[in-house]
Amino acid sequence: MSNDARPRIRRFTAVAVGITAMALTGCGFVNAPPSDQEEASGTVTAYVNTEMTTGLGVVSEAFTEESGLELDMNSAETADLNTQLRVQLTSDTAADLLRVSPGMSSPVAAGVLATAGELADLSDEPWAADVDPAMAALATVDGRLHAFPVARNSIAMVYNKAVFEEAGIDAPPETWSELLDAAEKIAAVGKTPIAAGLAEGIHLQFYIYALAASIGFADGTDLNDRQLAGETSFADDPAWAEVFEKFEALFPYFTPDSTGVPPDQAMQELARGDAGMHLNVTAALPAIADYSEEGADAFGVFVMPGTDDAGDTRLPMAPEFIAINANAKNLEGAKSFLEFFGTQEQVQAYADAAGSIPGLSVGASPSNEALTPILPFVDEGRTAPFANYLWPNGDTQQTLLQQGVLWVNGDITADEVAQQMDAKFEMGAPE
Repeated sequence: MSNDARPRIRRFTAVAVGITAMALTGCGFVNAPPSDQEEASGTVTAYVNTEMTTGLGVVSEAFTEESGLELDMNSAETADLNTQLRVQLTSDTAADLLRVSPGMSSPVAAGVLATAGELADLSDEPWAADVDPAMAALATVDGRLHAFPVARNSIAMVYNKAVFEEAGIDAPPETWSELLDAAEKIAAVGKTPIAAGLAEGIHLQFYIYALAASIGFADGTDLNDRQLAGETSFADDPAWAEVFEKFEALFPYFTPDSTGVPPDQAMQELARGDAGMHLNVTAALPAIADYSEEGADAFGVFVMPGTDDAGDTRLPMAPEFIAINANAKNLEGAKSFLEFFGTQEQVQAYADAAGSIPGLSVGASPSNEALTPILPFVDEGRTAPFANYLWPNGDTQQTLLQQGVLWVNGDITADEVAQQMDAKFEMGAPE
């Protein structure tokens, strides 16, 4: 796409004549619709998860300088956002720009909300042609695109370099056996091998998706397609059985009482040097670095292996989406923001600030040195989707989150979790 700014300026002029720039507001919940005064002043409201705020803050400042519109950005942790957003959409108090999940993966996923007519059609926007087809498929309903990829997110294991050195671990693990060996060495020096904050199950799912990427998708077959065709299931498929078995094998290495530990506490445990490893999305790397006096230099990153063949290892990757509320109070302003964001300059600015892999294919490149070890997986196409983004409904994921906590606590078995997930998966997509 051309970086010519003239189309943007025409739209900005229509929306922002006589408007003066105003300061970016802070973060909080969006529990009420924008007031008439906000509409008149040209404010575009946004409700996103906390991982997006750093990058969007940089883009929004440039947007205000050029357009005269203000982005009133509010944020919450993803679990809270998902709950609040569903309420806001129902009560018509949702913001103009919304963070949505890919596919049909949750009640506030792009596919679910677009099917219900709650997201604006963005197919004809000037940046739409720059969305990678694999990502576009996770935001397309009936051939129409409904979300903008701000970045590509992945799941990776972050490790504390000092703890690895103390434990005598010379290099990041490349196989499953090496991962378990590293965990044993960390435990031997009195540290928690894996800082795990599994409260509410949000981070619990990352282990399932990381293992599934290497175990279920490494041979190129589409495990999800076979499930959708009724050829296999969570309870019956050998690949899923291996995923669940290996996740369970990690339980002894987790932070004690991990299901009661919030994710941010686990990140701090890693940063303090009380733990050796921590699995998270790469969007969280800046936050982890902020917890350490040494910053990003204190940590390394590697792709979590799932088998003893390093060639099987795949990087789980998925888009981070924002969409426009179909009932947006400032629809044209919201479209203007995405059009501004969709240039190479702003996609690069977001990636630089957020430490992420760019979402649009406009010539931007990741600059975060912490991502260097995982970029060969991207360049070589050794990636796999987050498994839940391919599932036909959000209830399957919610069952994993809720029952997974009971599983880690020892209250139910892996087989029971698999059977309950199958029951939800077989319900298919919401109508």
